[in-house]
Amino acid sequence: MVGLGGTLGASSYSFGKNEGLALAEALGSVYTIDMVMSFDSHSGWQKIIDFKDRTSDMGLYTSNTQWYFYNIGSMGNVPADGQSARVTLTRDSGSLVSLYVNGALAGSFTDSGNIATFSGAKANFFVDDLTNAKPEAGAGNVDYIATFDRALTAAEVANGVSPVPEPATGAMLAAGLGMLALLRRRSGKA
Repeated sequence: MVGLGGTLGASSYSFGKNEGLALAEALGSVYTIDMVMSFDSHSGWQKIIDFKDRTSDMGLYTSNTQWYFYNIGSMGNVPADGQSARVTLTRDSGSLVSLYVNGALAGSFTDSGNIATFSGAKANFFVDDLTNAKPEAGAGNVDYIATFDRALTAAEVANGVSPVPEPATGAMLAAGLGMLALLRRRSGKA
């Protein structure tokens, strides 16, 4: 993970408006992203996941009080301002994209247009695309982000049972967070 602004704390990563994280490796077209995150407040559009290396407006957002996959539609209500939610996004080999919130299915769609594939692009979290003059982003926190090279089943998501991520992904996340801590220490903010 690469920091795009924000602050690494003892138990979470805090980000300001249009600050966030980027995954250095592309996830491809079959994956699971599992995270616990919150926005300080819900107003307007706030991007959670950008799939096309910040070159497209397509992505997973909150839009006021709703989870929203642009340009597919609403997928249920977001939690209260500042309240964390476990957000799990899967895309399977049949192009079915499913959004789970706190283990329950919030919505799904068949991604025939490949808008939720990474196709060589890195995943960006909590930052809007570069095509937008007024960033659609918000401030908040993320406790963890885990990625998998397969779609978790609904039962795995509901039970909170996540298979061990592939070693490269786990090592990359640990190394990235370690680098953020080292940079923070070197800048005298330890």
